[in-house]
Amino acid sequence: MKPARGSLRSGLAWISPILLVLAASGHLAQAQMTSGDAREDGEAMARSLRDGKSSTILSAGSEAKVPGFGGTEIPAKRYVDDPIGLTTAGEAQRYQEQYRTVVDPRRRVFDPATIDLSSASAIEGDPDRYLGASPGIGGEANTCSPLPPGGDGATTYLESCNSGSQPFDAPRTCTAALSVQTEGRRYWEYACETEEFAGRNEMCPVLANAPGSGSCSLERSVRIGQRCLQWVAEDNGRKWCSEPGEPIYRQVWQCPSQLSGVLGGVERNSARVVGETVDEAACRSATSGATCTLANEVCTAPGETRVVGGLSVTRSCWEWQRTYQCQGVAPANDCAALEARTDCRFSHDECLSFDPDGVTCNVHDRWYQCTLPKAGTAASAAYVCAGDLYCIDGECTQVTREASTEFKDAMVAMNVMGNLRDGFDPDRLKIFSGEHLRCTRKIFGLSNCCSGKGIPLLTPFLCDREDREVDKRDDAGLCHFVGTYCSARVLGVCVTRKQSYCCYGSKLVRILNQQGKAQLGMQWGTPKEPDCEGFLIAQFQKLDLSRMDFREVYAEFVDAAKLPSEIELSLQIQQKIESYYTSHGGT
Repeated sequence: MKPARGSLRSGLAWISPILLVLAASGHLAQAQMTSGDAREDGEAMARSLRDGKSSTILSAGSEAKVPGFGGTEIPAKRYVDDPIGLTTAGEAQRYQEQYRTVVDPRRRVFDPATIDLSSASAIEGDPDRYLGASPGIGGEANTCSPLPPGGDGATTYLESCNSGSQPFDAPRTCTAALSVQTEGRRYWEYACETEEFAGRNEMCPVLANAPGSGSCSLERSVRIGQRCLQWVAEDNGRKWCSEPGEPIYRQVWQCPSQLSGVLGGVERNSARVVGETVDEAACRSATSGATCTLANEVCTAPGETRVVGGLSVTRSCWEWQRTYQCQGVAPANDCAALEARTDCRFSHDECLSFDPDGVTCNVHDRWYQCTLPKAGTAASAAYVCAGDLYCIDGECTQVTREASTEFKDAMVAMNVMGNLRDGFDPDRLKIFSGEHLRCTRKIFGLSNCCSGKGIPLLTPFLCDREDREVDKRDDAGLCHFVGTYCSARVLGVCVTRKQSYCCYGSKLVRILNQQGKAQLGMQWGTPKEPDCEGFLIAQFQKLDLSRMDFREVYAEFVDAAKLPSEIELSLQIQQKIESYYTSHGGT
């Protein structure tokens, strides 16, 4: 790796105070030079050295001067043409402690887009407040200013649930009973007269007040004569009524059962079967709102004799248990858990499928933005100390730093060239193409193979190879999310959805595609048929890489550079200046 030009400039800037001190003391400057001339001469020399060194890092062979650079002939190169050996070596690493740490599904993975940058933003808005406070006189270490506190360190991510209609295909059971209709009834019949006649006149009051009030009913009453208040006897012995009284009736009473202590009752039975039906009410209720097919029917009350309306009726079966296989659509919602979480708030809806009218959405993806709180204790206070100041004879000069973007730009360019070599497709003349991958989630089901960035799969045993590959690559930041689409429907309602991604070989290639397509107005296609193709050579030549934001990968590029701390360098140079004054008696 080539050294950073920006870091060289920064390092050379710290040399200028030493050169100026030497010049002021007479070791480099002529006697007739004033201190101001010496300072200007020293600054000019430092700038020329800085610019001269900057040009050398791009010269041929300069990479050999980088500490730790071992060239391109590295041991791992033998695996380029030996995939079997690479696989064997990779499998051996599965048992290493480092590997177990990397693949730990419970580790916390963060999306760079959600990392809290509030502290950095505060410094960017007012850098002088933190980087240039209270300069000291004489080149000593200056005062330190506290950095603004960061946010709570919370990271946000999106999590989804579903609401709408859910198809079902399930058995339903019910009981159907035989109902026999009869007419007529079984009863006891009693007769009495309202006047003394054959000794039965006392029965009528008894029947009217039979035990169980109202249990006996008067069926009919027939006039059979009348009372006589005055009888007249003829000479021939015949009598006739000269003064008629109240009429006399014969009453017929019907009682549901034989009366105790009352004689003369006759049992009657007029009941007969007039029809029979199967009561379907319970099964109609069980199968309502669905399309059902009778799958099985079992008699649960066979060969019984039952008394119906006083009539003994025998049938081969009185009751059946039926099992129907039913299909239909029912309301469903699995968002209760997300709605109850105080760390989540509703973000937006996406429709997965519509009713036949093409307007009414029957299944929604409901997306919530959730917060992952920072773990551990609060961070300790941080400070930055100003040290870009040197003074000679009471005159102080602020070191001018020239912010350099060349190092990170060089790192991006080097990685682009490396990916260009590996990602060129000679058949289609395209570079930086990706792979279309999908993960699957059952609507209102337990199987969820789209866990989201940084969240481990909850049901990995239900996920196929592609599902697991998407989870791994997305967690590594290699995938661009294209969208969601319905992959399976039942009765016009979505039952399975797929999340579609374009995945690439590196974060850098993913960023190039995301921002490059935006520059050129290229589309990602549809979630069902995404366009993961890269760029034609002519298209790539039109890209303006300087307009792209590569901050997400800068940290990875500069990690190996191990740039020294500027504050540490500042203190070291200040100490050398003080040591010089001490050893030369302050002159």
